Amino acid sequence: MVMAVATVAAIAVGALCCVGLWLWPKMGAAALLSATVIAQTLQTMTGSSLVGYVDELAVLVAAVVFPVWRLLIHGALRFMAAYWCFAGYAALGIISALMNSVPLSVWAVSGFLFLKGPLLMLGVLQIDWQRADLPKIARFGTIGVLIILVSALLNAVAPEAWNSIVGRQEVSYRLGIPSLTGIFDHPLGLASVMGMAFLAILSYRRIVERSVLSLVLLLTTGVVGILTFRRKSIASVAIVAVGSRLVLPGKRTRFMILLVMLVPLALLLGWAPLTEVVVNTYNEYFSNIGATARTTMTIDSAILAVAAFPLGVGLGRFGSAVASSNYSPVYEELGYTRIYGMGPGERGGFLADTFWPSILAETGFFGLLLYFAGLILAVYPGWKLMRQSSQPYMQWIGTVSVAWMGQMLIESAVAPVFTGPPMFGLVFGAAGIAAALHAVDTTPVRGSEKPWMNTLGPPGAGSLLIEPAFRHARGLHRADKNR
Repeated sequence: MVMAVATVAAIAVGALCCVGLWLWPKMGAAALLSATVIAQTLQTMTGSSLVGYVDELAVLVAAVVFPVWRLLIHGALRFMAAYWCFAGYAALGIISALMNSVPLSVWAVSGFLFLKGPLLMLGVLQIDWQRADLPKIARFGTIGVLIILVSALLNAVAPEAWNSIVGRQEVSYRLGIPSLTGIFDHPLGLASVMGMAFLAILSYRRIVERSVLSLVLLLTTGVVGILTFRRKSIASVAIVAVGSRLVLPGKRTRFMILLVMLVPLALLLGWAPLTEVVVNTYNEYFSNIGATARTTMTIDSAILAVAAFPLGVGLGRFGSAVASSNYSPVYEELGYTRIYGMGPGERGGFLADTFWPSILAETGFFGLLLYFAGLILAVYPGWKLMRQSSQPYMQWIGTVSVAWMGQMLIESAVAPVFTGPPMFGLVFGAAGIAAALHAVDTTPVRGSEKPWMNTLGPPGAGSLLIEPAFRHARGLHRADKNR
């Protein structure tokens, strides 16, 4: 009786949520993206593995409700060239799984985990985003950043007490200072999200407007990010911050002069700690290759891809969370059971610490190329907004989508950031919003560059939308403008 009541209640709540998403898709998208950010924390705090599927549930809801909503309202779906690449990756993964006799329950789950980011982006892409929504998105993001900063402050004041609530491992101290986690259960989550916030605020100040609040948030997110003591996150943010400024249109002479002056000074002042970090990183990954899980798996993934060319060993067989939970027979053949952190069950803590080795080993070199191309094409509309749009907020969201993807690409060298919370939802969500806005952008094109809709490119790249409704809307806009 109790189970029946609970089932009926769950169905009723789910139906109400779907109705809410249908009526207020933009607010629903914000809620779903927020769910992907806090999913891991909720699982740690509750101790329930079921709660850990909140981010996957959010992806499924977005990938189903929003496309159905668009079909019924507009009669056509939005589509991006990136999905040809992701579809190719999926096809290679399925074929390789079938050829290697991987169980359906294994390869289907593994494939979904690697495609949940693109599926989330597909859902967000279907919403009728407008330029007027961008200031609201900025304010919503500011509230989220403030909440995280407050949690980081509480974490710094009482690290042990805070960690007992949200942490999943003992507090890590560097130079006598605790590595901050904020609302997340690991310093990496806070480092990545603070890095994304720093890049978004920096872009906002460069493109939209500068204020005391944005300056304070910029400095605070930067400091909190550094106090996580995550080397790859700090390095990725620094690289992307410089790179994004160099590719933004406009005068760059003063920036280049400052860069030339400040880089040698920074190297001079920070040479000792910098060399220590570089030496420690090199020793960690290259001095004893056989004892480092990430390096071992990277080398083995290339060997497996060559041996199983051109397809790979199949989805769910190497480097993924599914390959770890359903301990892959490939691991046994490679002798991972004898390596610390790479055994079955609780002894396999390092088996899911990589990203690209999994893509390479499971789908081969062609699968790796297709997935990478899909990621690049996913932010191509954002790149066009960044380079061509004359409207500040449009240029800002384009810059944010490109910067976040750049940060995640760097971090993906040593972490599964495109499949795990809290990072994946934000980067694919921003890419989806930027793509949707670029599809209906009617602002004058900056400079002499031609609009993306009229340029040649990969199949599907020149026609993000195939729907008369939006072509009609653009025509009405031009007609009103001519009046």
